[in-house]
Amino acid sequence: MSACLKPSESEPAELVWATNWLGLPAGAPVTVRRPGRAPVGATVELATPDGKILWVRYRATSERVMLHKADGTQVWCDAPRA
Repeated sequence: MSACLKPSESEPAELVWATNWLGLPAGAPVTVRRPGRAPVGATVELATPDGKILWVRYRATSERVMLHKADGTQVWCDAPRA
């Protein structure tokens, strides 16, 4: 199970690195960190069955982007408050 919250759930305490992209629920808010680029806010759309590719939509531009785990992309999500 993912530590990511859906938008309707409680406020986050911190960000956690989502190493299992299959556990990211559609609609979850995330921060995408790609090598050589500034972090950007996005919303999860879906992951491929092998968990190596993730489709997200950037919040600022509404651009849909395919992310590849193999290129060093990191996805961070909100951790629930204890």
